[in-house]
Amino acid sequence: MAVVVLPAAAIIVLLAYSLYLSALADLQATQATAARGRAASVRSWLDAAGRSLANEAFAARYLGADNCQRLAETFLQRNPGFSSVRFVDSTSAACAAGASVDASRLSDLTATSAGGADGYRLLLFGEQIWIVAGDPAPGAEKTLCILVVDGAALRGHLHTAASVGGTHVALTGPQGVVIAEVPDSAQSDWAPAQFPVKATVWRAADRHGDAAAFAWVAIEGSSLGLLIRFDDGRLNAARHRLAMLGLTQLAMLGLLAVVYVAAIRRDVVRWIQGIEAAARARDSDPESGARAPVTARMPRELRSVAESFNALADHAQQRSQALRGLLAENRTLMLEMHHRIKNSLQVIQSYLALIRRSAARHEALLLARIEARVCVLAVAYRLALTPNGIRPIAVKPFLEEICASVIGGLRKPRQRVAYAIEWSGELSVDRAIPLGLGLVEALIAAFGASDAGYIGVRLAADEEDAVRLRVESDALPAEAGLPEKVMRGLANQLGAEAGPQAGGEILGWRFHP
Repeated sequence: MAVVVLPAAAIIVLLAYSLYLSALADLQATQATAARGRAASVRSWLDAAGRSLANEAFAARYLGADNCQRLAETFLQRNPGFSSVRFVDSTSAACAAGASVDASRLSDLTATSAGGADGYRLLLFGEQIWIVAGDPAPGAEKTLCILVVDGAALRGHLHTAASVGGTHVALTGPQGVVIAEVPDSAQSDWAPAQFPVKATVWRAADRHGDAAAFAWVAIEGSSLGLLIRFDDGRLNAARHRLAMLGLTQLAMLGLLAVVYVAAIRRDVVRWIQGIEAAARARDSDPESGARAPVTARMPRELRSVAESFNALADHAQQRSQALRGLLAENRTLMLEMHHRIKNSLQVIQSYLALIRRSAARHEALLLARIEARVCVLAVAYRLALTPNGIRPIAVKPFLEEICASVIGGLRKPRQRVAYAIEWSGELSVDRAIPLGLGLVEALIAAFGASDAGYIGVRLAADEEDAVRLRVESDALPAEAGLPEKVMRGLANQLGAEAGPQAGGEILGWRFHP
């Protein structure tokens, strides 16, 4: 008995200790996650304000003094949590709202701040955070736009992580200098005695010499960081659970080792192993016919479990066969439905083409426009439908066929047309159809202009791995207008951005495959 009980007791103690280490690791992971989440929240708040400042600063450069002042006041009202804002109008004069901002303090901008890819920077002046947008060149301080973070609002974003035992939260600058903290403390004696740190979560002595758990996370894109102190309540609870778990398991082991070892081995273990073997066989091979052993010598409870397992296994096998049949039937129905849709669209397109050839000129033009739109759907389904289901559409043949069909039905005498589909990638049906419809709408507008003599179409990839679609014409802009609401909806479905239109450009879309 000692040969069995003593190793088992040692295993139980090791298991309890491993559970304690796991609980401690989970606690540290939870604390690190809480710190990163709070830092991300602060960064997101500052990032949103910085982006908004950069956008409004760009707009302010085109406004007069009165409009710039109203813009500053409106911006401060829409963005609570900031004490003042400063913009620069079209005359390079400053317009501000809130508290006064001294832009001369930014003379050392290039030496104290890091560049921002989104058009703004975070600067630290003592315990005050400034968000700055504009040209950081030396001597350009007067043209910078400034947003000053309100201290009370900043502390509002630093509430303690009570759910994981957080007692203090602080925003720190370089060398661990506390900028703002919650709850407010004049001495900040709860903070660790030494900075910097190399780990996200660690234990150290505070400025009073008491040991505590701390977490520190750098706020991305700045020299700021978030410092959190945690209490030891959950750590002590884990230690108590370790002691209770170890003692309880050892006591149970001693009792069960004496009373039940022989009986369990004789009447339980071998039957459970038989059920387990059947379960593993079915898990490795769903088509396996393995069954749990069922005999009259089994205990009543285990016999009931084995019978239930066999019944469930048989039922699962029957259900699996029925589901495979239903899936095959559904796949057939789906392919038939898409096939009928494709055929119906082609019939409609052919019917419209026949009517157009015998209709009056005005009606023929209207029918040709309808036919062009139906052509997009018909071609898309024809290219996407395969015996194995719906596949992505190859964009080059798709757009080339659309261009050929639209040109044949809409081009007027003496109009010259050129199209170059250079990108040979693929798009899903849900994105290819909006792309084709947008191209058709642009071509309809181009051909419909009375003074259009040349229409050009080009689809090509750019240097940023994006794809650009351009439709241009020599017609007057008023003659080649597009339905804005329709084009905006198609661009949203495609995920495209409509860029600024150059001279002669009717449509300019840019999207990522």
